[in-house]
Amino acid sequence: MIKKIKTVSNFGIYQNFDWDSTTRDSANNIATFKKLNILCGRNYSGKTLLSRIIRSLEKGQLPEKYLDSEFEVTCDRSNISQNTIDTHSLNFRVYNEDFVNDNLTFLRNEKEGIQSFAVIGEKNATIEKKIKQHNLELGSEEEKTGLRYALSQKKNEQSTKRRESNTSESILDEKLRKKANNQIKPNRIYNDVNYNISKIKQDILAIKNSETSVSLTVEDAESKRNLLNEKIKSDISEFATPASNIDNLIEKCEKLLSQEITPTKSIQELLNDALLQEWVRKGIQFHKDISDTCAFCGNVIPSDLWEKLDAHFIKESESLRLEIEDLIRDLDGSMLDFNSFFPFSTDDFYSTFKDSFEKMKGSLELKIKQYNRDIDTLLNLLTEKAENIFIPITTKVPQIDSKPIDEILSELGDMIKDHNKKTKTLHNDQFRARKALRIDEVNRYLTNIDYNQTLTKISKLKNELVTIEAEVCVIENDVSERESTISKLESGQRDESKGAEKINEFLHHFFGNNNIRFKAIEDIDNAGYMFQVLREDKIAHSLSEGERSLISFCYFMAKLEDTDTKGKELIIWIDDPISSLDGNHIFFIFSLIENIITKPYKKQDGANGYNYGQLFVSTHKLDFLKYLKRLSHP
Repeated sequence: MIKKIKTVSNFGIYQNFDWDSTTRDSANNIATFKKLNILCGRNYSGKTLLSRIIRSLEKGQLPEKYLDSEFEVTCDRSNISQNTIDTHSLNFRVYNEDFVNDNLTFLRNEKEGIQSFAVIGEKNATIEKKIKQHNLELGSEEEKTGLRYALSQKKNEQSTKRRESNTSESILDEKLRKKANNQIKPNRIYNDVNYNISKIKQDILAIKNSETSVSLTVEDAESKRNLLNEKIKSDISEFATPASNIDNLIEKCEKLLSQEITPTKSIQELLNDALLQEWVRKGIQFHKDISDTCAFCGNVIPSDLWEKLDAHFIKESESLRLEIEDLIRDLDGSMLDFNSFFPFSTDDFYSTFKDSFEKMKGSLELKIKQYNRDIDTLLNLLTEKAENIFIPITTKVPQIDSKPIDEILSELGDMIKDHNKKTKTLHNDQFRARKALRIDEVNRYLTNIDYNQTLTKISKLKNELVTIEAEVCVIENDVSERESTISKLESGQRDESKGAEKINEFLHHFFGNNNIRFKAIEDIDNAGYMFQVLREDKIAHSLSEGERSLISFCYFMAKLEDTDTKGKELIIWIDDPISSLDGNHIFFIFSLIENIITKPYKKQDGANGYNYGQLFVSTHKLDFLKYLKRLSHP
């Protein structure tokens, strides 16, 4: 129902009308409209303008002369303004001058016709039964029965499920948005001031599509963060791994150590004392052919001593001794200097290589120390052999393997090459490291917020929603089909001639006018029907103003029972229907309103029922007002 016409501006005499400040009851409270309302005012006081506001709600558009007007009508459940006149669900029927002009053009131009309408014709028991059965199955949302109630329940379920799905999705999106905007976007490590929810969703997609793990260990993450801090470094000079002939030297060593030489005439004391033998061998070069006396004891050297010593120190032993001394020099030269391999330091490398370099360096140092210790062992054995040239050395010679050292040096060489290459690829490497760190953080965040479980929940809700929507569609189609069937059944009872008969009934019964009648004729041009006004079976000409008023109002009252109106809860507005009528006709107008609209009927429960939802009648005549006060009212 309409409670009040709250505001009106730029609408005829209503320029800045405000209901609350002007419309009061006898106790000075803000008045509101009731179910039955009578408005009385002199001509040009604004009654018709109010009816035009309400008719705009019926038509869904403003009157042509008032397109710039503004108003607000307060109803039970909502307010309607000039901007929402075509969106409400209320059913209005307005009788005023505009209604007459739109529907009864014949009254202004006898060459024109009168808009026809159909009413329900004679009832067909079979059709009525079918309509009743379909209506029973359709049921009512208000009465909680039938398909309409089932549809409303299913739509509520649909709305709830959609709200759950949207809410879950919104909550998840909000978490991702906060992560993107508040944590990743401002983080200098990731260097992306435009990072947002769209980009984090791209990262999530990359995580899902990755065939390998995107999780980083603590060490990996630290390594990548260090890489991001790298600056361009100078190239490190490459080196070639030195060739080693240690295998040949070991083979030669084994041969010399095992070689046995027998002196021609041995001096047993020398053979028994290697130190003494070496002392004597070295002493020969300081005495033979130089002095006849011993430089150590001063005694005269016997003349046959040189012959004995020459027999003991033969040429073959001296040749062996020279070979051993050469081998000692070669072995000593094959010693490795650890520091010579590292003219650079750890800091010369990019952080990516530092750990590997330190491990290589430590491993190489151990290998070189062992390598040199094994050579020292060989040198000691050779020295021992040189000092006792006639005694073979049977001690097992250590097998020195230079391959581990060569392998480490080769790896170091490769790492130096990789380091030098990284100078060219540093920018791309840092980009990949930055992305890997970001992906790792996003992945850990997804675990923290149970992302996959939430997606599963949302997917389940959406699947349930799809199922419910399909069920809604089935019920909607069923309702639509039944409503269409009812419409077709009712159309079989539509009858334009009955509309004309209903008007004639009002004219003859309430006004006793048997001279004027309506007739429905086929309108070939518009493929429909139109009404003609006849006087004694001829088109009525020169109708009086009183006749025009009677015809117009009877037409309106009969139209309340047309197929587009009957059965709906109507808000009816009747604007001054008694123009040019005498006292008798005024009474008949009142009687028609009373009998057709306001007179109550008894419902099954004994309570009064009414043929309208809300009624407004306006007039400027006190005589009509007196009758209107006698209308049946709730």
